Amino acid sequence: MTGPILQVDALVAGYEPGLSIVRGATMQANAAEIVVILGPNGAGKSSLIKAIAGLVPVTSGSVALDGQEITQVPAHQMVRRGLAFVPQTDNVFPLMSVQDNLRVSAGVLARAEIAGRIDEMFQMFPDLARQRRLPAGSLSGGQRQMLAAARALIVRPRVLMLDEPSAGLSPKFVEMVFAQLAEMRRAGLTIVLVEQNARAALAIGDRAYVLVEGRVAHEGPAASLWHDPIIAELYLGQRKEGAR
Repeated sequence: MTGPILQVDALVAGYEPGLSIVRGATMQANAAEIVVILGPNGAGKSSLIKAIAGLVPVTSGSVALDGQEITQVPAHQMVRRGLAFVPQTDNVFPLMSVQDNLRVSAGVLARAEIAGRIDEMFQMFPDLARQRRLPAGSLSGGQRQMLAAARALIVRPRVLMLDEPSAGLSPKFVEMVFAQLAEMRRAGLTIVLVEQNARAALAIGDRAYVLVEGRVAHEGPAASLWHDPIIAELYLGQRKEGAR
């Protein structure tokens, strides 16, 4: 198919009637690219991808995946449509083993496929394979984020959306998680990433959107947004040399 895999048009969404957090946002994601959504705190970044995932009520506008309307598809059915979402917190079952976390996430698959898909995730994330029998709550922050991603990837989605995957991680694990995301993109996955760590996100991103007060204020190639001193200072919290 031609055109974007994910298309969001004039989306208005919020948790309460008459109180919109996302206010007419339009964006798209193409095949095998990383799209980064940035902006100041309270800009509506997380609410935007949650609305796309069916977790925040949409008042108007539309969301299409592979050309098919999914605006009103319930959140629990999104994975069958090819859209997976990894929240910032509460994204693993801490008392269950790593392997059982994956088994639960693979529950939408045919039983004969599950063991093979779990092995596939362990090949992709060797650290998880070594911890497979341990409870997920015993993992490091970076390993938990990898498990959360593996839980989403086990169903082979067309689009993976992640909310602040670097939150609370050490620089070492931030580098590890973002390297894995770049590898997923090279394998053909489309990724939409909400992130406060602008430097790390733009380093692996293809395109970026800057959200301000629920609206897209700027968009463009990831590298150009990072090197724009005005955007970097006003919206990304980065003071660039030469900015006035």
